[in-house]
Amino acid sequence: MSSNREWDYGGVFKKYDMSGEIKIGTGIVKVHDIYDPLPAFMKTADLIFCDPPCNSGNLSSFYTKAEIGEESRPFTKYDQFTARLFECVDEIDPHMLIMELFKSNVDVYLFNIRKRYRFVKIYESMYYHNPKNRCKIVIGSNVKFDGFDAVDGIDEEDAIHFVCKNAEYDVIGDPCMGKGLVGYYSNLYGRKFVGTELNAKRLAVLLERITTNSRGKIN
Repeated sequence: MSSNREWDYGGVFKKYDMSGEIKIGTGIVKVHDIYDPLPAFMKTADLIFCDPPCNSGNLSSFYTKAEIGEESRPFTKYDQFTARLFECVDEIDPHMLIMELFKSNVDVYLFNIRKRYRFVKIYESMYYHNPKNRCKIVIGSNVKFDGFDAVDGIDEEDAIHFVCKNAEYDVIGDPCMGKGLVGYYSNLYGRKFVGTELNAKRLAVLLERITTNSRGKIN
């Protein structure tokens, strides 16, 4: 195990069996490298909300924190990751795709979203509730949509909360789940979710929050 306590996210992973498909609350999740074949349960999602790594350094850090050595990493270039992510999107074929994007990746992701969806809207957002941390929430759909203007200008977590509560979907999915905000908020409203995440320790944070019914911070 890593000696870096910051990467242990409170050590909650020690409490859970993180192998295989994990049923938690209203959802199903799995520790999974996106390069591997997409789990069948992910294909039940009809809406995706995803916050992918924003550049090659960010991607590399995720593998490092997951304790996966460079020799075992399937991606050496960021464009390889991007291509694989959109292969997964195509397999899932959601009626709506929502992504949190940054200056470093917004152009290439917008290009890919516009290739797949007729109607695309871009909203300004921020992260960590800090207006200096700018990002964008991009929504794509093949059906004209309204009702998402409420996410314009708000924090990305609040945007996730809004979407999980108000959007039309049967199952919401996130192939880069991290600590699982999409799962947490969809479960909060009794709505189904699915997700995959590279790092078992990060994904365990979602299990802990749902199990203990807590949104409290877990480092």
